[in-house]
Amino acid sequence: MPKIYIYLLSVLFIISIYSSIARADQANLKIIGLPKNLKTNVQAHLSALTNQEVFTDIRCRSHISAMIKEALKALGYYEPKITFYLIQPQRPNQTPLLIVQIIPGKPITIFQARVKLRGSACRDGDYLALVSKEKPLKYSILNHKKYENFKNSLDKIALRKGYFDATYLKRQLQVAVSRHIAFWDIDYDSGERYCFGAVTFIGSHIREAYLQNIIPFHVGDFYSANNVAELTRRLSATGWFNSVAVIPSFDKKNIDKKVQFKGIVTTRARNIIETGFGSSTDIGPHLKTKWKKSCVNNRGHSFHTIIKISAPEKNLEWTYKIPLLQNPLEQYYLLQGGLKRTHLNDTKSDASTLSISQYWERSNSWKWAAHIHWILDHFTQGNNTNTTMLIYPGITLDRTRSHGSLMMPNYGNSQHYSVDISNSLWGSYIDFIVIQAKNVWIQTVQERSRFIERINLGWIRTKNFSKIPPDLRFFAGGDQSVRGYKYKGLSPHDNQGKLTGASKLAIGSIEYQYHMTGKWWGAVFIDSGSALQDLQKNLINTGIGVGIRWQSLLGPLKLDIARPIGKGNAHNIQLYIGLGPEL
Repeated sequence: MPKIYIYLLSVLFIISIYSSIARADQANLKIIGLPKNLKTNVQAHLSALTNQEVFTDIRCRSHISAMIKEALKALGYYEPKITFYLIQPQRPNQTPLLIVQIIPGKPITIFQARVKLRGSACRDGDYLALVSKEKPLKYSILNHKKYENFKNSLDKIALRKGYFDATYLKRQLQVAVSRHIAFWDIDYDSGERYCFGAVTFIGSHIREAYLQNIIPFHVGDFYSANNVAELTRRLSATGWFNSVAVIPSFDKKNIDKKVQFKGIVTTRARNIIETGFGSSTDIGPHLKTKWKKSCVNNRGHSFHTIIKISAPEKNLEWTYKIPLLQNPLEQYYLLQGGLKRTHLNDTKSDASTLSISQYWERSNSWKWAAHIHWILDHFTQGNNTNTTMLIYPGITLDRTRSHGSLMMPNYGNSQHYSVDISNSLWGSYIDFIVIQAKNVWIQTVQERSRFIERINLGWIRTKNFSKIPPDLRFFAGGDQSVRGYKYKGLSPHDNQGKLTGASKLAIGSIEYQYHMTGKWWGAVFIDSGSALQDLQKNLINTGIGVGIRWQSLLGPLKLDIARPIGKGNAHNIQLYIGLGPEL
């Protein structure tokens, strides 16, 4: 009698489970009796069985049992007990339910884990750290995946660091099922670590000495896959080549243990012409044409010129780049010049510019530059007309770092600092000091949420502000400034209400973005700041708005709607459209 009651209670319990599940989601398979980690692995193995007939056909039970045993065996459970219960539906619109009751049994535990390192591996920090971290503890439950991952990690270190003679003298995982114990036994000989040999280049028109000075390692340095990838990146970053391939060549019989390399490159087209049309909220429709000569000579000199035409601005710029032999990628001169005509708001300007700069790019991402600028500008700002000639040296310091997508990173920071000095001692019409600082921070706080903060500060110290050219004065307003106001529409005014530009600038912005779906993001933001002459007036302009972002290959495509906060500005709505990276 007790057995009959137990059987009836079991049937009633199973029927009750089925009733609740069938009503909830019409499921046709239920696994009971396993802890979460084991159940997840079993479900993953059975996920390929999507046909209901497989669950209801009694002839398939052995196949399902085999799959369950395989899933549990991988996690150290070799002797599970599996029982099937098939519950037929009580209603025509319900599906049969197969309940699988699994008792995992006693697990296999690690009785001994022996890992023997030979060769240079026994002195290599990466190998020693792997063994210390991943070698299983005694009496821990056997996990086949951890064993395979451990061997894969040994192989990855060998490939990454140049242990090309590495071999296993022994690699065994022994299981004594009757005793419920297992043994790791790995005897690994890494051999000697290979070193870098010479790099020869094929297909290049650049002098060999310039290419050799781009290589980020020396002959005899220990091999590192990261350095090989860095060489590929550097060759691509020069802009001299259309394609780059760095191919290793080594002979295991070579007693020197050196890896030779061939850098196979194809020359980029000597002349590239690009033309584009566009429109932005700040300057309206515009035309941009760029001509680039990627390689003027075999020393890697390059030249490009850009023409930009829009209603408020016409601009011709040219740049000639001269890489330095000792470090062609990170140290170079730039000769730059241009002609610019501006007719925007209360500004009219015809300026000619010329500058000479030397750049130093550091491995810590900082870029230093020293400049000497010359400018001749005939301009009208408000009711003031002047002609100014300036010669002013300056220095800049820049750094950009990001993590994640290059165009829409999860984390990032860009910094820019500059100081320019003009003095009549070397021929300038006026004396001044201009200091600027710009920072952008990007931070992802959750999977779907990110913040972007910006700050822009500037200060001009001079006794002759009326002779400062418009391009050196500060204006606020626009897409990259205080949204809600028109482009460069914020500055002090003269007696007739015309814009004069400012000697001081302070702008801050915070933007919250939320990932809605696919490549679409929503945004809300607040910008605040002003361009001032007198700090005591404390005139702060603030704009708020909303926008959408679409993640493209060129950076987010942005559409923002903003308005100012303050009396008389409630209906001054501004629409902004932009495209490009956020850093």
